[in-house]
Amino acid sequence: MATARPVAVGVLLLTALLCPMWAAEARTAIVKAGEGWRLEVDGQPYVAKGVTFSGSGGPANFDADCERLRALGVNTLRTWGTGEETPALLDAAHKHGLRVLVGLWLRPGRAGMENDDAFDYARDAKGREAQLQATLAQVRRFKGHPAVLAWGLGNEVILNSPDDASKVAYARFLEKVVRAVKKADAGHPVLSVDAWTLGVPLWEKYVPSLDAYGLNVYGRGIHALADAVKQAGGRKPWFITEFGAQGEWEAPKDAQGLKQEPGDQEKYDVIVDGWRNALGPHVQAGRCLGLFVFNYSASFDHTGLWLGLLSGDSKRPTWHAVREAYTGQKPEPALPVPVRLAVQGVEQEGTATWARVVFEVTAPAGTPLDVSFAYNFRGAATREERDRVTPLESRKGAAPGTWRVRLPAVTGAFKLYGLAKDGAGNLVAATTSVAAPAAP
Repeated sequence: MATARPVAVGVLLLTALLCPMWAAEARTAIVKAGEGWRLEVDGQPYVAKGVTFSGSGGPANFDADCERLRALGVNTLRTWGTGEETPALLDAAHKHGLRVLVGLWLRPGRAGMENDDAFDYARDAKGREAQLQATLAQVRRFKGHPAVLAWGLGNEVILNSPDDASKVAYARFLEKVVRAVKKADAGHPVLSVDAWTLGVPLWEKYVPSLDAYGLNVYGRGIHALADAVKQAGGRKPWFITEFGAQGEWEAPKDAQGLKQEPGDQEKYDVIVDGWRNALGPHVQAGRCLGLFVFNYSASFDHTGLWLGLLSGDSKRPTWHAVREAYTGQKPEPALPVPVRLAVQGVEQEGTATWARVVFEVTAPAGTPLDVSFAYNFRGAATREERDRVTPLESRKGAAPGTWRVRLPAVTGAFKLYGLAKDGAGNLVAATTSVAAPAAP
């Protein structure tokens, strides 16, 4: 269930840091409440209404980012790691009344989704100690900041472990880290993050010091999560530490062999439904302590268009879904809605290949739309190239909703995007796949 994780707050392992002091440290606790639990900040009940955070352009934008997110009803951010940008983010969050689930990065056990890093938890004792000390340095540095809500250890390390022995070795090490973090900072809970409920049995057996679970979940399966936690032996409260539409890693393939991306309406609906209906009863019962929607960034790329709140300077439907989930406010005016994207034929014009494309979008009366097209080639050689979304030349056709789009010179099937932006800065998208024609 992993996807490329933009880590704007850098994953820097700093080993010798002074601990700055802030005027008012906020103390967070998870307390037993009846048959469930309650998250409290300075003795007051708190439910995390969050987003994962990469930012829209670095520390210079953090103040504006936090102000915009606060207006969406967001009260909490989640990061994957700490680094040079962390102080600025914590300061901006505090200024706007937000809190931060501060990520403490632990290296994955195999190369893959997480920057192709790999660490041997079973054999590398020196490396384990280095990670422990680096983690504690970050805790000591930031524990007094009033924006800190809790600590989130690791991200899908169990998912990205090569075998059972490695998973157990990591879990045993994790318990050592949790104990050390809690000794260094008794004022903030500690959780660990993994995909679905994969971590729950290991956490229960080997990591008893955890205060809560962090679960990364995507798609409509969120309705089955609470039962899955129970079946896995879970006995602690949990946060949804990543959430959004069904991800590429679990999506079905189309006729061209490419993963079928959910439509924008489904992306919108799954967030509102997930918060209100799937999680709502468990928040009330004290099992779920909060949600973080993936992901607040400004990346105009494959991951950003699939799961992001922003694409460049444009707001995606997910942006508005977060606001409706957390505040009940619907988009006004209504968003454009793509209803059809189809390739009706391909023809050669000199050395260029052009497709006849139908792209139909409904919008409120009188709403002008800026239409464009782009492609993504999942068969590219490098990860950077696989995530790249490249604009395509297009010409408006004679009939309404028709276009001629110049196809890229690639070998193999690629993903075609139809993009429509309204005057309010909302960007909607539809996707289909195209089998690249043979070279003339």
